[in-house]
Amino acid sequence: MKTRLLQATMYFCAIFFLHSCATSSISQSQLKTEIENSKETSATCFVQMNDGTIKNYNSLKLVTSAFSTPYLLADGKTRIKAKQITAYQNKDHYAISQKIFGCGRISHVATETLPGFAVRTVKGKINVYRKKYYNGQVAIDEYFIQKGDKGKLMVYSQELINELVKDNSEAFKFFNNRRSWGSSSERLLGTAHLYNNGQLITKN
Repeated sequence: MKTRLLQATMYFCAIFFLHSCATSSISQSQLKTEIENSKETSATCFVQMNDGTIKNYNSLKLVTSAFSTPYLLADGKTRIKAKQITAYQNKDHYAISQKIFGCGRISHVATETLPGFAVRTVKGKINVYRKKYYNGQVAIDEYFIQKGDKGKLMVYSQELINELVKDNSEAFKFFNNRRSWGSSSERLLGTAHLYNNGQLITKN
């Protein structure tokens, strides 16, 4: 009897542990959906030039090569360099240049976007941007937070997100519950989504 009870206890503990692991991280498909939902709806593909003008295109592709500086290829023929624009949107994401917010580490990585650009991963009352930089060994994610579209972009910190969401008790409690998500970046994205939408990201 004791053996069966012990086996049952171990079984339920294992199920609980696996369930916790399954619900403690944001899947790649969920993150991709968040990024897609954070795009501007005015046009599918566009660039914002340094003088503020907007140019719309049917397609906008990031081109990288070991022998040339990464650039955007618009409609399969027009090359657009990072230094010419302050923001752009393609079929994958909306991104802004680090020269707009002028904080954080200087980035030259072009794994998902133009070097020196940050991808918006969450859009709403709180916007979250992600920029990759090289730490000498691997590409590292650096996050930035913005309160509304007019707010200043600031480097993410626990103190900052607590200050920004303090008027929403549910989001505040969620962020400060370390058992909610596996990593600090997942807690940030989950908190921002909860603050913006009044519900958590659906977890697999």
